[in-house]
Amino acid sequence: MDLNSILDYEWVVHSVIKKFSGYSDYEDLYQVGMMALIKACKNYKES
Repeated sequence: MDLNSILDYEWVVHSVIKKFSGYSDYEDLYQVGMMALIKACKNYKES
């Protein structure tokens, strides 16, 4: 999966982060969320 495909699902990270609005450091949550998204895309198998 290429970078553009991963960025197509960036909205998922933002939607999860919204649930933690009381947390003060949005950038930390975003970084961890994107790392998880990249790992999920690498491990995804269509079959």
